[in-house]
Amino acid sequence: MDKNLRAFMTIAKDRNLTSAAKMLGITQPSLTKRLINLEETLGCRLFVRHRRGMSLTAEGRVLMRHGTRIEQEYLQAQEELQGLMHAGTEVLRIGAGPLFHLRYVAPAYARTRQIYPQLRLDLVADNNSRTLPLLVDGRLDLVLGALEPVDPDHLISVLPMVQVEQSVVLRQDDPLVDNEVLLPPQIKQLTWVAYSEPRDNRRMLSDYFAAHNLGVPDFAATTSSFSTGLDIVRCTSFAMMAPLQLASAIAERGLRAIPASPSISPLAAGAYLRESTRTIPAVRTFLDEVEREILSTPGQNGPTWLK
Repeated sequence: MDKNLRAFMTIAKDRNLTSAAKMLGITQPSLTKRLINLEETLGCRLFVRHRRGMSLTAEGRVLMRHGTRIEQEYLQAQEELQGLMHAGTEVLRIGAGPLFHLRYVAPAYARTRQIYPQLRLDLVADNNSRTLPLLVDGRLDLVLGALEPVDPDHLISVLPMVQVEQSVVLRQDDPLVDNEVLLPPQIKQLTWVAYSEPRDNRRMLSDYFAAHNLGVPDFAATTSSFSTGLDIVRCTSFAMMAPLQLASAIAERGLRAIPASPSISPLAAGAYLRESTRTIPAVRTFLDEVEREILSTPGQNGPTWLK
């Protein structure tokens, strides 16, 4: 990518000349010269300087929008070339939400590494709110999690892989734990821990209550940590919604995942990736293995997009 445009994009993201120069590994006067050259070429000012930093002009905001897309195209070109020149990548960089990192990632990576013995895994076990920006910036190759709309300018593909059936997690000594399914009147009496990711978790349960005339769910705690949510259930008499596909992992915590009847609205989950990373053999193999794990779950109908 053009060095003057790269300088502009770095300043636009950081809003500070000194730290932007450090990020680029050049001196501040060199960075300023690159910015001046770009402004002279385009015939407009791109920034307004303030005591606390710099802000984009209207022209700068237009260039920022196009520059973001240029960065994405350049990154994808690099990745496609890498896919052509190499059998695989050295490091598989993945972001994954709880369902994927607790259920599917480990076995899928183990089998992928049988094909690529030198392949290393760099896993960010976190929610979309953290992992998707890392994917856009090129710091991750793939994100696995609940599906939600993405900005088309980021050139990210969304691949549905599994319908997540929601269950109710209870302690083993809860009076309702021996039920095979939980009915709306039983669900109504529970006090809830809300896991704040995916973002519509609370809304899903509230919609279920409304659909069955149960009133409003009693949320006693909210957490962005799935693990902490399970710990709160274990230490209290509260309940929490969680994917039924995680029933075995939940049981290891001394808890039980019980389906609801009628079921709580299923949630679509899958993969986010750049089209260019899809051409990297190790990424494609890993996704094949995730699909295999999904198909191994009783009652799951696997996707066909990899065929």
